[in-house]
Amino acid sequence: MNLLFGTEGTIGRGKFWIGFLILFVVGILASLLVTGLVLALGTVGQWISFGILLILLYPAVVLSMKRLRDRGRDNLNIWLFAYFAPGVLVNFAQTTGIGFVREDLGGLTVSSPTALGGSLTFLAFLAFIVAIVDLGFLKGAERPA
Repeated sequence: MNLLFGTEGTIGRGKFWIGFLILFVVGILASLLVTGLVLALGTVGQWISFGILLILLYPAVVLSMKRLRDRGRDNLNIWLFAYFAPGVLVNFAQTTGIGFVREDLGGLTVSSPTALGGSLTFLAFLAFIVAIVDLGFLKGAERPA
């Protein structure tokens, strides 16, 4: 529990990947549960989905914060903002319909990105890739023995 909820300390790549996989599985399970709500409740379901994203954001930020410390990074707030703000922004935009058009396809309402929505999605994807490489693959900072 301390891995995902305690803000103190550092973690190496191995613990980062364990925490990432836990959050990934929880996110997939939450998505499966919420998909029915989104289809049944439309906009209300999308807001519930966005709320779940915000709940899962805390442990993801805690995990990343610890790994950033291990990487020897200063200004954690800037790095966390750069890694997480684009994803939250694109999810908020999709939920509110900013940069996305809701279309009816055979009784199902889906969101299709406009140029703005596509650009935001691309930015979020780039931030995710950079974060995964930085936090998941690169070594921690050298420490004196």
